[in-house]
Amino acid sequence: MSETKKYSVCVVTGTRADYGLLHPLLIRLRDCPEIDLNLVATGSHLSPVFGNTQEELKKDGFSYDCVPIPLEEDSRSGMARSTGAALTAFATYFESHRPSLLVVLGDRYEILAVAIAAHFLGIPIAHLSGGDVTEGAVDDAIRHSITKMSTLHFPGCEQSRRRIIQMGEQPGSVFNVGETGVENCLHLPLLTREELQRDLRFDLTTHPYAVVTYHPVTMKNDGIAEIYELIAAMDAFPELNYIVTLANADAGGRAINEIWRAEGKHRKNWLVVPSLGMQRYLSAVRGCRMVLGNSSSGIVEAPAMHVPTVNIGDRQKGRMRAESIIDCPSDREAICAAMARAMTPEVQGIAEHTVSPFGDGSTSEKILAHMLYFLHHRPKNLQKRFYDLPVAECLAE
Repeated sequence: MSETKKYSVCVVTGTRADYGLLHPLLIRLRDCPEIDLNLVATGSHLSPVFGNTQEELKKDGFSYDCVPIPLEEDSRSGMARSTGAALTAFATYFESHRPSLLVVLGDRYEILAVAIAAHFLGIPIAHLSGGDVTEGAVDDAIRHSITKMSTLHFPGCEQSRRRIIQMGEQPGSVFNVGETGVENCLHLPLLTREELQRDLRFDLTTHPYAVVTYHPVTMKNDGIAEIYELIAAMDAFPELNYIVTLANADAGGRAINEIWRAEGKHRKNWLVVPSLGMQRYLSAVRGCRMVLGNSSSGIVEAPAMHVPTVNIGDRQKGRMRAESIIDCPSDREAICAAMARAMTPEVQGIAEHTVSPFGDGSTSEKILAHMLYFLHHRPKNLQKRFYDLPVAECLAE
């Protein structure tokens, strides 16, 4: 009896966030007899400053390679230099590791470098969560750039699927599979509030609490002022406890995190942590009164867990919205008003009955099926043809 042919699939993760979203797919890839999984950790996973989150990969039992890149500079020029260094590092890595398929998620600058290296070396790319719009972040252009280098596309909603086709990608290569974030919400075993309280050593049972994440708004320069506006709004609700997870490795992230740490020392109702990991984070979201900040988790995961979101500022502008999301400007008065509204019975009731626009929780199963079909029937020529929309559709308002 002949052995099952194995296809090498490389998955690159650069942050705690994308690892959490890739996790259900990684499990399916690891357990698939036709797949030889090659997991690579890079970026902030390998940085003590950002929580050394590669430990999550170890804890989950994954073996992985490490490709370090410099993250020393907290600036836009630093992001550009880190991108260049990542491109060099992954060009070298892919010279000795030639997977049948590369899997990447989203819109991070280090993932852009990974995609460029793979594209130049003729490695086909499967891209998750393309087609979204986030007008307040440089991620927007990065995400669309990765789309144009990718062979397979796995957007999280129908609106994003249409955008990818609008960018000239063949409809037969674009599959609306939903978001793995919703899959995590529906299927990941979560901790009870009491278990989480014991784990974090922070009161979650006698006072209501909010989960807070605020990332740099990389298309603006006033992120520091905005973080103080958010803190003032939080202080206006002393009856709430706050779990604050630190910002990502974008330009300005270190400065924001220094403020969180410094301000947290003076507030007994705050818990400031670099990262909770996916299980603890979703367990915290499930029991909170609201998700507060500008993270994509407030757009995707919170509605799927029937929790209101106060989405601050422009970072997520343009993304699909569930009814339970309250958008507000980044000044303290607007944030206070949105927080007060999020705690009303009306909004809590809306959140309880919200249906996520990002799928039914079967995302990783669908992705694996499409990937296997591609690997079984991979064309010799991966050259893509630009898909032109019909003229009438282009001119339609």
